[in-house]
Amino acid sequence: MKHLHFMFAILLSMGILAACGQGGNSEEQNSDSTAGESDVTETEENEAAEENEDTSNEDAEEPANEEEDSSDEQAGTDTEEENAEEVNENPSSDTSEESASENAEGTVTETVTLYFPDEQLLETYKEERELEAASEEALPKAALEAWIAGPEQEGLVSFFDGDVEVQSVEGQDGTAEVSFSESFLDTNVGSTGEAFITDQIALIMQQFGYDQTKILVDGEEQSTFFGHMDGTEPIPADNPDNYSTME
Repeated sequence: MKHLHFMFAILLSMGILAACGQGGNSEEQNSDSTAGESDVTETEENEAAEENEDTSNEDAEEPANEEEDSSDEQAGTDTEEENAEEVNENPSSDTSEESASENAEGTVTETVTLYFPDEQLLETYKEERELEAASEEALPKAALEAWIAGPEQEGLVSFFDGDVEVQSVEGQDGTAEVSFSESFLDTNVGSTGEAFITDQIALIMQQFGYDQTKILVDGEEQSTFFGHMDGTEPIPADNPDNYSTME
């Protein structure tokens, strides 16, 4: 009987010990499981934090890049506007300078044809001359003034001594009306010279679009020139191809 009690006590002790061992293992397993779950949770949290950090960096970089792009575009726009302003300013400046230059000069230059007789009063010859005038409209008067002043070509002569003044040149219905000062009537060259004078005036005026020329003195029509030439009718211009330059 005692032996039986002893065996029962041993078995009971072993059962208690086994129960305690299982409890410890269970607690260790639970601890290990909890620790593993904690590690997994920390890993997931770290990964989530890193992803959030990367996302934040990307979000921060995108506005920064957009701001840089916007700044670059704005800078490019400003540069284009400045260039456009410079381009717009330069033509205006050039135009102003050209206008100022034209106003400062106030003249036109053109090559015209004058007509002079030779020294023997046998032929009339052409002489090309480059003239300056205040305007295109002033060129006919300038041409007649150069004609009165005389030729540059050697062997040609003028009928005037420089006292004759060209007062005005006006056009009416294809006819030029040229007014000279009264000293024009004092020219004494004979009948041959008189014909040269009137014909040369008409030839000079023809290049400006006048097929005939009426000669006035002090703006008035004259009944005669040089005592016997009719001053009431305009003088028709001859064909300029009939004349050549002196060799």
